[in-house]
Amino acid sequence: MRKLHAALITLFFVLYFATFFPNLGIFNKLTFIGFFPQPLAWVLFLNAINTVIIFIIYYKFFKPFADNASKELNDRMTEGSEK
Repeated sequence: MRKLHAALITLFFVLYFATFFPNLGIFNKLTFIGFFPQPLAWVLFLNAINTVIIFIIYYKFFKPFADNASKELNDRMTEGSEK
């Protein structure tokens, strides 16, 4: 499971770097894909993928952490009020 998490985070950073390709002259032709020029279409596509990966990372890491912290805080609050 740890390898999957590391792979997801690595994939996010690789795709995030790929959004800079038009600035480097890669995927920077003046051809249109649908209504968008190629650089804009490329960046929008990669941002959509990044958004999905961020939701996966949020639900795998941050939401359980926040739930556990909230539960621990509530347990401490109830212990303090019982004394």
